[in-house]
Amino acid sequence: MTLSRFLIRTMAAIMAILPACQISLAQEAASENTVLIKRDFVTGPFGQVHVRIAKPAETPAETPAETSARPPLVLFHPTPYSSDYFTAFMQAMAKDRIVIAIDTPGYGDSDRPTTLPTIGDYAASASAVLDTLDIAGEKVRKIGVLGYHTGGLIAAELAIIRPGLVRRIGLPGLPFYIGDARKAAYEENVKADAIEVDGSHLIPKWKFSTGATNVGLSLERGQEHFNDSMQCYPHCWEAYHAVFTYPTEQRLAKISQPVLLITNAGSLKEETEAARAYLKKSELVHIPEITLGGFDLHTEKLADVVRAFLDE
Repeated sequence: MTLSRFLIRTMAAIMAILPACQISLAQEAASENTVLIKRDFVTGPFGQVHVRIAKPAETPAETPAETSARPPLVLFHPTPYSSDYFTAFMQAMAKDRIVIAIDTPGYGDSDRPTTLPTIGDYAASASAVLDTLDIAGEKVRKIGVLGYHTGGLIAAELAIIRPGLVRRIGLPGLPFYIGDARKAAYEENVKADAIEVDGSHLIPKWKFSTGATNVGLSLERGQEHFNDSMQCYPHCWEAYHAVFTYPTEQRLAKISQPVLLITNAGSLKEETEAARAYLKKSELVHIPEITLGGFDLHTEKLADVVRAFLDE
């Protein structure tokens, strides 16, 4: 056989198996990308509300029946961020259920209220958004909710005003302050956001948003958090007004659904533990390995704990 014929046959053999290889690689890529996150806007009491909606990437025919039967999960983010805060967590949780994360009015891409809102206002807005989206649908009817920091109070209030909608509540870090502690927290946090000519007012915000880079968060993700926090500026303090005027001890006592409290080695451990005394049905899980950036750095651990609770 001449060299030219050998090369021709070799190339023909490679071309014959190439489509199969391409299909295999495409299937592998598809298996890794098992969750789709789409963004949308819904009209709420204060204007347009931005939402992220995540669901398994498979078509309904390929999705197991038990997946579609699992109650959807709705997420409420901390201040001063948006639903982007939960991107990795949504990827983890939406492998077997629909997950919706809502930008609180005035944060992320949601329109800002023209007057100072309360936690009740935020919860009422979320309630209207969920009705418009019809997230629960005719078959499921109930949902799980999870809120972090400010979002925890919104999730709790939604459960109170919509007991027929909310089935279970996850609260991984609750700003539970009462009495003098609440007054002190109000004075410390409810302040107008400064704007300096030289931009020096941004340094504390940068340090706050990138603090978890000291424990493993990528600098790029820290930059994303900083960018996210700037969307509410200079009105980021307004949600803190809602948090520290909320009668937490009175409202938590009205929750009838099971509540999962999650603490870590970072902030709000004692506050979250103290809230348990006011809840009728609660369980507490402590995750000591988490200090900062839990939803970015310990995503699967949090997802496992939350999923086990929601699926009970």
